[in-house]
Amino acid sequence: MKRAFGVMLMGTAAVLAGCGGQPPPQKTATVQNLAVTPPPAPAGATAGATVAAPLGHAASPDERIIARANGEPITMGQLMRPLIEAHGLQILVGLAQLELARQDARADHLAVSPEDVRVERELTLEKMFKEADQKEQDQLDEAERKGPADRARKLREQIRTDREQLLTQYLQEKNFSRTEFDLKLEINACLRKEADRMLQGKVTDEMVEKEFGVEYGETARVRYIQLDNQNEVAEARRRLAAGEDFGDVAQRMSRNARGAAMKGEMIPFSRQTPGLPESFKQLAFSLQPAQMSDTLSLGGHFYILKLEQKFPPKAVKFENVKDALRRSMYDRLTQNLMQQLDGNLGRRAVESMRIEDPLLKKQFEDFQAQQAAAIRDRQKMDEQWKKERLLQPAATQPATSTAPATQP
Repeated sequence: MKRAFGVMLMGTAAVLAGCGGQPPPQKTATVQNLAVTPPPAPAGATAGATVAAPLGHAASPDERIIARANGEPITMGQLMRPLIEAHGLQILVGLAQLELARQDARADHLAVSPEDVRVERELTLEKMFKEADQKEQDQLDEAERKGPADRARKLREQIRTDREQLLTQYLQEKNFSRTEFDLKLEINACLRKEADRMLQGKVTDEMVEKEFGVEYGETARVRYIQLDNQNEVAEARRRLAAGEDFGDVAQRMSRNARGAAMKGEMIPFSRQTPGLPESFKQLAFSLQPAQMSDTLSLGGHFYILKLEQKFPPKAVKFENVKDALRRSMYDRLTQNLMQQLDGNLGRRAVESMRIEDPLLKKQFEDFQAQQAAAIRDRQKMDEQWKKERLLQPAATQPATSTAPATQP
């Protein structure tokens, strides 16, 4: 199997940053006792020796001996402290997220079973490693259609084994533990239940027909240059008239960083593609291949477009693909909604937690201070940028421009 690692698990990075976690059933008792430092040994005691508990005094969980090194005891408390220092905060925030997700599910009368978590795991591994096991998956599809059943069973087992190996490699590369991964899966299982509830009846026939236009209608591949004022427009047009390549001018002059990095090239889109202004789409489809547009004034910016290629509609009947379109559309909307719910869950977990353990509390306060400093730095950068814009000469300020005829 090809070992490909181009896919990221939704929320994996968020867990490490304090927005995810996992689900040991006895988590509350464990977390409450994590960072208790073993009591100091009395004077004269041998280093590492365990002091016998007084008569009538039961040893605390942290005094419990879990191993011996050359006869010397190692206690649970000695083990837990470095574990907390290394991973305690992200696990704790993950547990808080899971608790909130469970509370939300109960409030909405949603049951999240172990089977739901198992299904979430399969969906996650399929999304992560779909490209890696595509060959085996194609063979499995053929075996399930034509048989024999024994070959299909062996292929399913092989795919499952390969995915587990890929997961192990992936977690090692990302320094992400199985415990954190499993915790995130249970959180996502809860979020999927919430998303399913919120999307019931929301994917209408009209939406599916529009999706058909996006997937199978006429599409255009376009490059664009985004500029801030008429002086920049004039300079870009001067360069283009002098024979400079459109992509090179976009790379050097476009005010859209992502567009500049791609030399202005966009993913092909149709007239029904959501998220693009109608005037932008109309202008693009009014062009002929290799033709450049007039200047489009839109949202305080100026745009020059070039049509690279236009693709005709695909010869597909709506009735033949509408069910598959509905499923793919529902899946995409579910993923988007789960991401929104996950972000909200992370914020609520951070805001609602009251940490009593001193070590974890210090880690949490440091984390909050770092977050606040990052926000202040971004605000300072924004303020400086606005100040520099205001100090620009009037001649360089965006001028009022009549929109092209294609703008409604």
